[in-house]
Amino acid sequence: MGALEGIVRGVSMLALVKAGRAAPLAAALCLMLPAAVPAETQKAALGGSGDVYANIPERDEFGRDQRAMFRTWNPDPLGTHEANLRALNPWLARIVRKAAADNPDLRFVIGSGRRSSLLQQKAYRWGWSKTPYGAHLSGDAVDLWPLDGQGRILFDPAAQNRIAAAMRRAAGELGVALVWGGHFQSFKGRDRSHFELADE
Repeated sequence: MGALEGIVRGVSMLALVKAGRAAPLAAALCLMLPAAVPAETQKAALGGSGDVYANIPERDEFGRDQRAMFRTWNPDPLGTHEANLRALNPWLARIVRKAAADNPDLRFVIGSGRRSSLLQQKAYRWGWSKTPYGAHLSGDAVDLWPLDGQGRILFDPAAQNRIAAAMRRAAGELGVALVWGGHFQSFKGRDRSHFELADE
């Protein structure tokens, strides 16, 4: 998409949102908006309102307040989506963008992309990662979180499988080898949100 086309699309989206007529297609297009479109507009187009983590069970299997953990981990996944996308390996970012563009009814957001070593250590301590190292440190991995109709995170296996299928198709069409965490046998319940570039 050219810069001018992106700006026109962003302005058109802004007009739809302000008029209260953001159709589902327009909401899905939000994932492709250029960085010049304000984060608040992107959040409105995605339908983000209220607590984005309201669908997450309050406590995890260890009795920890996991909503608080998610809020600490990524306080504003809708507002930081574009910045997280730009921080990824460019090939991985292309796959994510293509998956979103080719599947406008599929709503998701980046929950975690490139991580600092401190953030990766936190994921490891919390049991959210099997390693204190890994592909997130270089931006070669991304966790994509499905969104419900209200713009809230919903870890629904069926939605995660649809995201995985879209990512596999996009990677295949771009000629990039991609690994899906849903095939990780050693991770509890598998890691359906995780995608990483394959080692060549």
